Amino acid sequence: MKFITVFMVILIMTGCTTVKYNGSKTIVKTVDYPEVDEVVTAYVGDHLVQKGTIVEENMLVVHKTIDGALYDIPAKSYPQVGFDQNNDFYSAVGVVRGGLSDPIQALALDKNDGAEICVITVFGGSACYTGEYDRKTKLSERGNSFQQTLIYSGRVGNKINVGYREFSNNTARPAFNNNVEYDLSTSKTIGYKGAVIEVIKADNSSITYKLIRNFRNTANQ
Repeated sequence: MKFITVFMVILIMTGCTTVKYNGSKTIVKTVDYPEVDEVVTAYVGDHLVQKGTIVEENMLVVHKTIDGALYDIPAKSYPQVGFDQNNDFYSAVGVVRGGLSDPIQALALDKNDGAEICVITVFGGSACYTGEYDRKTKLSERGNSFQQTLIYSGRVGNKINVGYREFSNNTARPAFNNNVEYDLSTSKTIGYKGAVIEVIKADNSSITYKLIRNFRNTANQ
């Protein structure tokens, strides 16, 4: 039999709860860095130019595993699947049930601060626990985030090295990555895929530059 600490309150079986699967509000953020004509200093490994969109969704982030009498809720992020007037509902993928416990349907969290996390069963019952958690917005794995970026890789002689990277839903797209070398004795202005910067000074550890134009678009092609 598991030992329940004071921190993890003994479960409470309650009445019927109907889980709503009406989704989660998504937040689309635009990335456009730096501003045109802004003078910036970056170091090796830093992003020189960034453009794209980031899609975020509501998450329940459990910071410490909840070791319950009937269900264990691991420390991880659980995406929101729905809501009603009183509760927010989250995916229960990863939650572990005991051998005699009812099958799991979802997690529920009352909208009030400090609410207990409840495991909702397929029969509408719930087992509720106190735990360490936050409601946050995080990068959505189901969204359509896409970013283009140039990364500074240092200078050798008169030549600087710049890496081009694409990221889709926070995952690199290796087929679209490239490393480019530019000779500053030929031109102080360099460009790639429509992004153009003017190099003011550069050495093997840092570069000072001004953005002339950002990438043409962020279409995921």
